[in-house]
Amino acid sequence: MPGSPSSTTRPLVLASLSFMLAFAAWGLIGGLAPVFNALYSLTASQTALLVAVPVLLGSLARLPMGMITDRYGGRLVFTVLLLVSAVAAWVVTLTASYTNLVGSAFFLGLAGSAFSVGAAFVSRWTPANRQGTALGIYGLGNLGQSIAVFGGPVIAASLGWPAVFRGASVLLVAWAIAFFLLARNPPQPARAAGTGAMVRILREQPIAWLLGAFYFLTFGGFVAFAIYLPTLLKTQFALTPADAGFRAAGFVLLATLMRPAGGWLADRIGGAQVLSWVFGGIAGFSLLLAWPRMVPFTVGALACAALMGLGNGAVFRLVPEHFPKDTGTVTGLVGALGGLGGFFPPLLLGVFRDSLGVIWPGFALLSLAALTLRFANQRVFHPSDVAWIRALPASAQRSLERIRAGAWAALVMLGLAAAIVVGSRRLQHFDAALVAYTFATLFATFGITYRYAMWLNRPPTRMYWRRGWQAFFSAGVAANTATLGRRALTDFAANRYIFKRGRLRGMAHWLIMWGCVLAAAITFPLVWGWIHFETVPGNLELYEAFVFGIPVQQFPVDSPIAFIVFHGLVWSSFVVIGGVLLAFRRRMVDHGAIATQQFAQDILPLLLLFAISLSGLLLTASYTWMKGYAYDFLAILHAVIVIATLLWLPFGKLFHIFQRPAQLGVGFYRDAGKHGEQARCARCGQPFAPAQMVRDLAVVEAQLGFQYELRDGRHYQDVCPRCRRALFGLAQGTIWRTYLNARERAE
Repeated sequence: MPGSPSSTTRPLVLASLSFMLAFAAWGLIGGLAPVFNALYSLTASQTALLVAVPVLLGSLARLPMGMITDRYGGRLVFTVLLLVSAVAAWVVTLTASYTNLVGSAFFLGLAGSAFSVGAAFVSRWTPANRQGTALGIYGLGNLGQSIAVFGGPVIAASLGWPAVFRGASVLLVAWAIAFFLLARNPPQPARAAGTGAMVRILREQPIAWLLGAFYFLTFGGFVAFAIYLPTLLKTQFALTPADAGFRAAGFVLLATLMRPAGGWLADRIGGAQVLSWVFGGIAGFSLLLAWPRMVPFTVGALACAALMGLGNGAVFRLVPEHFPKDTGTVTGLVGALGGLGGFFPPLLLGVFRDSLGVIWPGFALLSLAALTLRFANQRVFHPSDVAWIRALPASAQRSLERIRAGAWAALVMLGLAAAIVVGSRRLQHFDAALVAYTFATLFATFGITYRYAMWLNRPPTRMYWRRGWQAFFSAGVAANTATLGRRALTDFAANRYIFKRGRLRGMAHWLIMWGCVLAAAITFPLVWGWIHFETVPGNLELYEAFVFGIPVQQFPVDSPIAFIVFHGLVWSSFVVIGGVLLAFRRRMVDHGAIATQQFAQDILPLLLLFAISLSGLLLTASYTWMKGYAYDFLAILHAVIVIATLLWLPFGKLFHIFQRPAQLGVGFYRDAGKHGEQARCARCGQPFAPAQMVRDLAVVEAQLGFQYELRDGRHYQDVCPRCRRALFGLAQGTIWRTYLNARERAE
């Protein structure tokens, strides 16, 4: 029966293979565009038009093909489409001019409409709770594009380009026959809605068009890159057609493999949640594509490939969710707009290159479009996803929190890795001997971000975080910004809040903090290759400092500034050691600290900081005064201690370093409460706390599972602390009186 795993596997496999073959035929023009470019001596605009033309018909045909599939079933429609695509592929080999080639390419574009046919076919075999995953797997048919852009140029180089299209035509005919014999429509009849009813759905449901806009960017961007990337790589970076095709195939492969992951994630955390991440990521990584260097371009392209793949899977989780009875029609609309999204970008890039000589405005438009769609997604679809998530069991919500935290952590870690590559000028200034430090830093970044995201998702922290930002932006942003700067200086730079707890404690904390800040400011940029020093050519007595590969200052080797700069870690080590010694003294004389301290939480962090500073000083002593005695051993020892500390950082007490800045927002929340409405005690009627804080506390307690509602409908938090103590005493007195009365009756 439809819905069981055994019944859905066969139609899913058949549809996916059919889609893959049709998509391979659809992508052959783009894959062989460099060949046609050389054959007909095309301009950038002519090449862009050639690769975009198949996308146009494939996009426009998706809507009617989806409607036809809703009426007649996927078995017949898919078979006819494969046969027509086979004829179109054969016709391409009969052309002898650019004009004829464009016309035949337009005809071949009909193969691109296969997506809406297969999506409607698969969705009718699959239950609603698994459609995101099923349609994501079906989307693996996009691998056909990868086959076209990689295999097409390779085969054409040995057998000629006509053989590629003839071979594709034969395969399409053979598979059309096999699909018709093996496929079956689902037992429930296809929806026999008329064309007018289908058009009315599109006219009266603006959400369908918004989903189409989402797909316009995610799938359209994927198609645009898939068909135009070989040409772009060849013209931008002077790659051979085979090399460009191989790289473009990697883009297609990554995007295609991420599509099922997008559907799987959407089934578990909601399609709007996934799309929020996707559009935000594309907005950032698309800007790297404007950088005319291979490494940042590759990072941006691969990141966009992964995000677009995730987005493609997430969009088609939302389609059957919001239109369960009109999946084919809406899929056709969404698919049509997605295909059109692949039609325009190559044309724009070609026009920008021919008229302006640059292509970066096109990627800037992509970033702006992603930000706009993220805003629309947050307004329209995100609220329903949030309500759905809140209705899940607690265990499922925790799983979702871990997924989101892992996604944040991966994004930040990858962002840092990209920054290392870019900041070191494609690793040109990166010291390979420090690679262990770099990987430890990346791990620490992942762990810190993951734990921070989980910490921010705790109900009390989430409430403080949200209210703090609301208070900051509610009024007087300029004044609040000045207040924020003042509090950052007094509370953090000067550690005022620590000195209030004791002079010795404040001085220890201040020395440790600034010693670590100075050491981090020196160490991490050096390890990541963001800062390096070189001797000035022709003058070995001068050093030149470079920041991100840009020369900033020259200074003599024996100058005071050189002595101060090159011994920066020595000064920071002395500062940290002084702070650690003061901290140990406090923990030996302060009876309160002695009574509550724990080794892992209080002693181990101090020991690690002391060991890092001391081993660093011993390294300096070894190469300065001891002629390198035991230098190798000390270097390994220092590296082991530093790396161990970095790996331990997300799990130990030092994690509070990253939590502490959030305290600044609490101050704004407290200030807003002082000037806002005050809650009055339900017992004595006196004001006792900000009303907003009382309401928020009741909400947080409910989220944590504590039920403190009173019998009269009010909440325990509506009673002031003084009256709570009085009520507690009265309750104890009542219990004691009841006990004494019962005892008297017993006697």
